[in-house]
Amino acid sequence: MKELEARRSALLRQLGRTRPLVEGSLAVVNRKCGTPTCKCHHGGEGHRQVTLCKKVSGRSHSTHVPKGLEETVRKWNQEHKRVKQLLKEISALSEQIIRSYVSSQRAAKKKPKLRVLKGAGRGKTNRKRER
Repeated sequence: MKELEARRSALLRQLGRTRPLVEGSLAVVNRKCGTPTCKCHHGGEGHRQVTLCKKVSGRSHSTHVPKGLEETVRKWNQEHKRVKQLLKEISALSEQIIRSYVSSQRAAKKKPKLRVLKGAGRGKTNRKRER
């Protein structure tokens, strides 16, 4: 159980070193603009656009990510995934600690108890007499 607690403590220390994070998935799409003179308007390839998508109360929400923030938001998103994985590992270790504690408590209760037999020690035996 001590080694489980040590592993959990190490993960908790890693959790303390978190950086900014953002939840969601990054989606890259090519969109056509509305400018009539642009080549995308006449069948060319669209403009690259990055959006951050996530569910809020069961509904999809997306946020436009400006070009200048794309790499930063990507790092924040990766940090969110790292922290989420750390939390899963910490939770799993905590469950193992609980289970090992419970099983050790049960084992302690199941230690064989010495029973004093009635009449033992006074010269009596517990066998039936053979006739």
